[in-house]
Amino acid sequence: MAEWGKNTILVIDPRAEIRAFLSETLSVHGFDVQTAAEAKQALQLFFLTPPQCILLPYGLKSSAEGSLLNELKSDNLYGHLPIILLLTPSDLKQGLDWSQTPADDYIVEPYSPEEVLSRVQLNLIRATRDLNSNPLTGLPGNLTISLETDRRLRSAQPFAFAYLDIDNFKSYNDAYGFARGDEVLKMTARVVANAVRALGNEETFVGHVGGDDFVFITPPPLMTQVCRRICSDFDLIVRNFYDSQDRKNGFIRSHDRQGNPKTYPLMTVSIGVVDTGITVIQHVADLMTRVVEAKSYAKRMDGSTFLIDRRRA
Repeated sequence: MAEWGKNTILVIDPRAEIRAFLSETLSVHGFDVQTAAEAKQALQLFFLTPPQCILLPYGLKSSAEGSLLNELKSDNLYGHLPIILLLTPSDLKQGLDWSQTPADDYIVEPYSPEEVLSRVQLNLIRATRDLNSNPLTGLPGNLTISLETDRRLRSAQPFAFAYLDIDNFKSYNDAYGFARGDEVLKMTARVVANAVRALGNEETFVGHVGGDDFVFITPPPLMTQVCRRICSDFDLIVRNFYDSQDRKNGFIRSHDRQGNPKTYPLMTVSIGVVDTGITVIQHVADLMTRVVEAKSYAKRMDGSTFLIDRRRA
């Protein structure tokens, strides 16, 4: 049977024997399994390292007011991730109101390894097909980004659209290898998602174009705030991804595209922003052209920075 590589599965259950059974069942087939016994720990894992799929018992509470299932599904950045409910026969006998239960699938005790595995695989395939999520970060990919942007343009409600990429990422990848480069990408996704989530606004969106390119959308008045936080948090964290001597030097030694030795500064981020309340945009392609141009100007500045295109024409 095929291995599933680095797909992360979050198993949440207060019963130690169930956590152990599900973890062993999935781990032997190549999944990276994280487990949590209660909601607080589960939420920390969910936001620190977003999984590709979640398994949790029906009715597990997040707070006195609501269920953990509803809290995870209401998250506007990662609510698209599939959740499989762990049901007991009594749950089914009592009946579930599926119109009020936003789960993607379910399995019923006694859980068989074959069914657990097939349900997880099916939901991963469905999520990739339907939502075009990036397999490394779990964030929506190009198709979803395009559809979401087009929807907002058609709504005529002003929004700010930002495009971010990591400066000197290729040289880091060349010097440190793709595995450590992937860790930088996952860190960047967390920095962007956490900064946007901290706004506490439902009209936000984060996507991963691919490689070291990310986009995010906020209401126009909130964009400057989130860009400043992203730049600050990235600069604070990224130094931890370098060896001590490179941190001390403030640069790394690598090679340019022609293979010549060259020194490169430590990684920073450049962000270009277009505010559709200022600039009239009629099509996704026009928006991308403008925002990439703004990002190119931002890359000419030193350090992590952002530039908002305020041209009206």
